[in-house]
Amino acid sequence: MIRIAVADDHEIVRSGLVMLIDQHKEMQVEVQASSYSELMLLLQNENYDLLILDLNLGDKNGLESIENVSHAFPSLPILVLSTYPEDPYAIQTFKAGASGYLNKTVISSELIKAIRKITEGKKYISESLAENLAYGFSLEKSGKNPIELLSKREFEILALIASGQTYKEIALKLNLSPKTVSTYRTRILEKLNLSNNSQLLRFAYEQNIANY
Repeated sequence: MIRIAVADDHEIVRSGLVMLIDQHKEMQVEVQASSYSELMLLLQNENYDLLILDLNLGDKNGLESIENVSHAFPSLPILVLSTYPEDPYAIQTFKAGASGYLNKTVISSELIKAIRKITEGKKYISESLAENLAYGFSLEKSGKNPIELLSKREFEILALIASGQTYKEIALKLNLSPKTVSTYRTRILEKLNLSNNSQLLRFAYEQNIANY
């Protein structure tokens, strides 16, 4: 039996996941969490074979929640669910410790396949993402893949800037000082070879980067 924990702040999503998974006798959703804090408490009590995790639980930054869970429970594979596009978000979630990434628009067709593959000790990526990653690798080899130049924190701050948040708001959300946020912004501009916020916002728009 594949024992599964589900964390999503929308009850309808959790119910949908349970309904899909319950159709298969070899797997079962054993616990559900609606927040990051609730999830961490539940994971301390039992061992599970897989965590299905919403990228944005509301009470914790998405990539940080993946990183924290992965660090606290290194043997627990994580399948990330998100409304955000696979490229570039999936790449960042894998860097943070995820074992798989699914866009919520394809849950019904790919969820069971993803669960089985990940619990076999493998990584799960969709065919479209596999193609993008292969293309991205070739770009990286030629020095033309700018997203890969950014660290996890730089990517987070870029996404928050793209969402229209101020330095003070970003600093509060990430437990940083506004000055540190400004320093990260400068690094991002340098790495992406951009000159100002207008160019930064245009880049974020072209790359489908938004706040998560």
